[in-house]
This record gives sequence, structure tokens and C-alpha cells, in this order.
Amino acid sequence: MTVILVGPVSCKKPEEAEVEEIQAYMSEEETLGQAMKKTSRDTRRLARAIESKDWIEIEMWANELKQGIGVSCVNLYIKNHPGVSAEFIILGDRFYNATNRLILSCKERDAEIADAQFGKMIKSCDACHEGYKKKDNESDE
Repeated sequence: MTVILVGPVSCKKPEEAEVEEIQAYMSEEETLGQAMKKTSRDTRRLARAIESKDWIEIEMWANELKQGIGVSCVNLYIKNHPGVSAEFIILGDRFYNATNRLILSCKERDAEIADAQFGKMIKSCDACHEGYKKKDNESDE
């Protein structure tokens, strides 16, 4: 018995398949750059949500950041920079933990804890950028 398929085989929308194909050709460094830009936008959105105490938005943007930084950016950075230090891993864990605590604070509607955990998230971002952006710039020269 022979089966011949005519037409698209993928269940994905054509636009999704196109984006994946384009991303496959992009360098991982470009992908990391795009992930960091998205994370920057999401951080600003989270800051506005925290300021207005919009718990649904806080939880949504915190989850986006947890996935974006806690998973995508950290993993892409490690993949692009083999032999990354334990300090980088620790900073990533601090970010991830602060994000999880921020998400939990939404369930309790605890503004004080939310503010404190957001501060810890930003502090871990700043520490990572200070140490690792500087190293990346030095290695580019």
C-alpha cells in the first residue's frame, strides 16, 4: 500500500512554520539578542503592573519573564558561552526564585512581598548584566 500526501503536512499555521524556519537560520547570538529585547519589554510591563497593583497582569508578566529569562535567555547564554561560571548559574537561580516568589505573592495579593521580590529580580538582572555584558564586550574587542 502506498500513501501519497498532497498539501501541507504540518498542523502549524503557515506563519508559525515560517517564523520557525527563519529562526533556524538565525545565529543563536541573534536569538539571544531578540530574547533579551523581549525580556526588557516584559520587565517594563511588569513594573507598570506592580505600580498599579494589577495582580493578573503581574502574574502574567512574571510568568513571561520566568520563561524568557529563567529558561530561554539563560540557556541560550550557556549554549553560546561554554564553560560559563557557577556565578552565572547562581544569578540565574536568584532571578528564577524571586520570580516564583513574586508569582506566589499575587495569589495572596501581598504588595509588600511583590515589591520586594520585584526588587530582587531587578537586582539579579543588574548583577548579571554588570558581570556578563562587560565580559562579552571585552571578548568582542
